[in-house]
Amino acid sequence: MSELWKRILSSIVFVALILGPLFIDALVAFVVYGLLGFLTYLEFGRLVKKGEHGIKPGWVTGAWIYTLVAVALLGIVVGLKTNVHWIVTLAMGGLMLGMAREVFRTPFQPLNIAAELFGAIYCAAGFWGMTYFFAIRQDLNTLWLPISAFLLIWVNDSAAYLFGRKIGKTPLIPKVSPKKTIEGSVAGLLTALLAGAGLSFIPNMPPLPVMLGMALVSVVFGSIGDLFESILKRSVGVKDSGTFLPGHGGFLDRFDAMLMAVPALIVYFEFVLPKH
Repeated sequence: MSELWKRILSSIVFVALILGPLFIDALVAFVVYGLLGFLTYLEFGRLVKKGEHGIKPGWVTGAWIYTLVAVALLGIVVGLKTNVHWIVTLAMGGLMLGMAREVFRTPFQPLNIAAELFGAIYCAAGFWGMTYFFAIRQDLNTLWLPISAFLLIWVNDSAAYLFGRKIGKTPLIPKVSPKKTIEGSVAGLLTALLAGAGLSFIPNMPPLPVMLGMALVSVVFGSIGDLFESILKRSVGVKDSGTFLPGHGGFLDRFDAMLMAVPALIVYFEFVLPKH
């Protein structure tokens, strides 16, 4: 099988994996995104360990925090009440145990627990955060709103790549990602705005100005997420974060934009279109 066909088949699998659960059930989407987020968290830890800074994060404390975020949100998805006080107490207990673990490690490296917790919160915000769009914002289109979040990110990424290769001449941030250009980034933004405008005509979707704002937020913060992952990979000297799908790199390579865009979109909707 040629490399091109591998990439095409991998892309089909990837899109089906991300969008498919939304057409089945909110709980299915919750579980699938949660598992993808956990695998991304583990990959983040492996990536950080490849650096020359002596940071060797564990995974248990971060996994504990990640799971507690899931428990807090699961009640919303299945309609059950969750005891926030117990969740906060368990989270603090896990944090203290993680800190105690580092005290008895040799050599002592306090950044281990920081990297572990950052990875957990980073992945939880992006993946568990999708719950907001398909389970919490039931006043909007709970199918097309999360699909729009993915589509706007993908449209921007694809257009920026294609136009960047054809007409891109001016590097965007050469020290971080030499191949990204200003021309490609502008083309990605304009294409995403057009896509956002089109999505606003779907029934029960936010109005045109809100969808244009959604496109803008997706592009800006998705690009920041992409550049952040480029910095991370550059700091540890690797090309890809892992080998999730042939021709597509690792989980972080595929979801870097989403991890930053999703939390930003939640804040955006809470400010411009709060649920009543």
